[in-house]
Amino acid sequence: MSFSPIPAYVFGTIFTGIGVLSFLAPETDYAVFGLPLEGASPASPTKGGVSPFVYAKGARDLAFGFTYFALQYRGLEEAVTIFSAVLCTVALMDGAIVSKFGGDQYKGKSWGHWGGLLPFGAYVAYRVQNSL
Repeated sequence: MSFSPIPAYVFGTIFTGIGVLSFLAPETDYAVFGLPLEGASPASPTKGGVSPFVYAKGARDLAFGFTYFALQYRGLEEAVTIFSAVLCTVALMDGAIVSKFGGDQYKGKSWGHWGGLLPFGAYVAYRVQNSL
């Protein structure tokens, strides 16, 4: 079965946008991801510095987005499905990182990452079920 390319391109666009955010507005990306700035205190989580690691996260997200674009453009249906399944582990681990290191202000954002498992899991399940 051939799948609509739209979801893969939407996911690719979302990841690419998040990756760009890491480079253009790293302080904002900390809050979006759910972590306080480096050296911030619990009383003032938005007062601190930016770790170079946020740029590595941005590169990761750009790579995820570009991978979706490339796999879908080449028509590699099974690879899109497998890649989406692998990204479920990323959502799980990102949520765990925020839960452990996000502090009281951002701890609830871990559910945003874990909530990402729902659409990705449903997307993967749909694709697997309809490719049998």
